[in-house]
Amino acid sequence: MTVQQAIKKYKLEPLSVSVAKVKAKELNVDEVLYMNVQKNKYAYIVRDSRGIMLYSDERNLYTKLYKGLKITPLES
Repeated sequence: MTVQQAIKKYKLEPLSVSVAKVKAKELNVDEVLYMNVQKNKYAYIVRDSRGIMLYSDERNLYTKLYKGLKITPLES
């Protein structure tokens, strides 16, 4: 999957500089490029030492626990 396909699929939006720095610190990555947080779904495109990755996670409606972070490498 390319970066543009991921942006379209997850409806990601670019971040402001201040929010990007805070999210990068939270996720322990170099830079957060795009983000979309809905009620129970989280998606981030991040840049770190391994390249550009898509981080996605979902929260269970009943138990409020996360199902597990999925890390997908993206092509430029």
